[in-house]
Amino acid sequence: MTDKNKEKLFTQSEVDNIVKERLERERKRYNSDNDMVETLQKELVTVRAELQSLMADNEAKSTALKAEQVNKTIIQELEKVNGINPTELARLFINNSSVDDTGSVVYTDDSGISVPIGEHIKEWASKSSWAIKSVQKLGSGYGGNNSHVGNTELRDAFGLK
Repeated sequence: MTDKNKEKLFTQSEVDNIVKERLERERKRYNSDNDMVETLQKELVTVRAELQSLMADNEAKSTALKAEQVNKTIIQELEKVNGINPTELARLFINNSSVDDTGSVVYTDDSGISVPIGEHIKEWASKSSWAIKSVQKLGSGYGGNNSHVGNTELRDAFGLK
């Protein structure tokens, strides 16, 4: 016998069965992989939606914190210049104020120039005496004939009775 004769010969139906079994195994594996891919795609969509929601929530919180920082800073600066009602006066500056990249509150005028809010409010206060409380102590100003007000020892020292 020759080597050719020792080889096993298959009938066409045996070959068909072998191919059929291999195809079924591959289909099962492919379907399993396909199911896994579909599951992962669904999870990916869910994770992306959650991420978008979190990003939107963080953006909203960031915007709210910046608005609070702007309002608080404006009120503090108005208190420094003795504004008559800092909470109400703050409305004059809110729309043009923002937080810059360094985290500082700035006022942007109509020409697009930004300055620190403290500087802007100081300049505004110097031109808006109507909005500033008088911090002058009673009796400390020139009041004409107020000879009865003041320290009597000083009056006596200067001969004022």
